[in-house]
Amino acid sequence: MTSQKRLGKGIGSLLSNRHAQDNESGDGRLWVPVEDLQPNPEQPRVALDKSVERLSESLRKHGMMQPIVVTRDAQGQYQILAGERRWRAAQLAKMKSVPVVLREGSLSGEELLELALIENIQREDLDAIEKAKGCARLADTYKLTQEEIAERLGYQRSTVANLVRLLDLPEHIQEDVSRETISAGHARALLKLQGNPVQDQAWREVRAGEVSVRDTEQLCARLAKGERPPKHSANPRKPAWAKDLQERLSRRLGAKAELKLHSRGGGKLILHFQEVDQLDQLSKDLGLHDEVSELLDE
Repeated sequence: MTSQKRLGKGIGSLLSNRHAQDNESGDGRLWVPVEDLQPNPEQPRVALDKSVERLSESLRKHGMMQPIVVTRDAQGQYQILAGERRWRAAQLAKMKSVPVVLREGSLSGEELLELALIENIQREDLDAIEKAKGCARLADTYKLTQEEIAERLGYQRSTVANLVRLLDLPEHIQEDVSRETISAGHARALLKLQGNPVQDQAWREVRAGEVSVRDTEQLCARLAKGERPPKHSANPRKPAWAKDLQERLSRRLGAKAELKLHSRGGGKLILHFQEVDQLDQLSKDLGLHDEVSELLDE
């Protein structure tokens, strides 16, 4: 099957060719020494080590639930197609071998990049800027249109267009999006002031307090017209106790905890996870392991 025919059929098509080995375990997994694996050269993630240390703690306690998907390169080395973050966490955990699924047959650079993008985006592993840069690479290096990129990633064309537009923002605003200091929605609102010297003024207003995306859009519209924003346009900053509680929960659970407070009282607590292994650990910590295991097995 040619590279072009295989592209666009989704991650299942790219990973469908599995190969059994003599050292395959009883559960169908092939165990390979950690040092025998090589990273995907087309990996789109920039900040790959954001939570690798937390995942390594889970691997030390419970092992690796999801196998890493690999192929063999021209030199016969195992090259990671999906699961590089788990591999790096396994190195930190000093695991001697890891479970893999071997897919035979070479992949082009375009397929390697597409596969890494799909695997990470489907698991929400990449931040908006990393997604945008991955889409831009597919367009610039492999000459794919936004429609073709959207088809391969399961997105609307407008979603791809909005992602790529984020790369027009100044570097310091892109960094804030990557760090989640501001959201991609806030960043898209700031794009309306692109090339306008008041863009930085709006950016400082947004990052200084709990400003909604809608409020940011209204702020940018006023600044674009030369109007002065009203005083105290931003909601109060998140209280110190709330920030402290977020940090304590994140450290205790080994996962990003996000506490959002409503102006009228109440709020919500959001726990983020990036791998099934991390979800498994969270469920144990919260006393919900049996319930989550049943859902994962369905």
